[in-house]
Amino acid sequence: MTIGEKLADVIIARRFNGPPSSGNGGYVSGLVGAHIKGAAEVSLRLPPPLDTAMEISRNEDGVILHTGETIYGVGKSAIPDLEVPSLSHGLTYDDHPSDVKFQPFDTCFVCGDARTLGDGLCIHAKPITGYDGHVGANWKLHKSLADKDGFVDPVYIWSALDCPGYAACAYGEPALLARMTTKITAKIKCEGTAFVMGWSKGASGRKRFCGTAIYDQDCNLIAASSALWVVVKSEQIAV
Repeated sequence: MTIGEKLADVIIARRFNGPPSSGNGGYVSGLVGAHIKGAAEVSLRLPPPLDTAMEISRNEDGVILHTGETIYGVGKSAIPDLEVPSLSHGLTYDDHPSDVKFQPFDTCFVCGDARTLGDGLCIHAKPITGYDGHVGANWKLHKSLADKDGFVDPVYIWSALDCPGYAACAYGEPALLARMTTKITAKIKCEGTAFVMGWSKGASGRKRFCGTAIYDQDCNLIAASSALWVVVKSEQIAV
């Protein structure tokens, strides 16, 4: 394998976990996607480890996240293949807690119930009344998510697009993000509240397909993503 040009050194801090011992898939995809102009597809080949020195480089496959010749993710230019729902004001949610949970995700940076605002994103997607098969959540935009210009850093946009997709297409199952294709269409100031929606796009064997989108307070589309999740054995996550 040819490594090619080194673009950045990366360490995924423990704060940004998905499963207990590996990086949140959306966050990691955002790290790779930051080195691709425009919309990007990122495929995760192995669970990215926490607190481990890695590199982002460019080679014949695209932009890779790796340690030596071990590749954790590969990114390339792409456009999400999905129709994004129009969002209207006054959405209501099923606020009853689900009786189906997959415990290891309780500490997830994006959706974990054990995380607090400012530490995690605290995006807890629930079914939306009137949008059959769709889930959604308000996302309070904490100041710690801002870039130098006061907008939400794109890596957190990628992160927020991750878990609502899982909630829509694989909730309660031991599943890992395998591929995510994201297009960010607008910036959003890191203040107030955004809205994140997820919906299922079907299943095939162990594969689960979904779409997700982020809207600002005026219901303008900020970003959209299509994703593939793969159901795995519980022990591959619960560590």
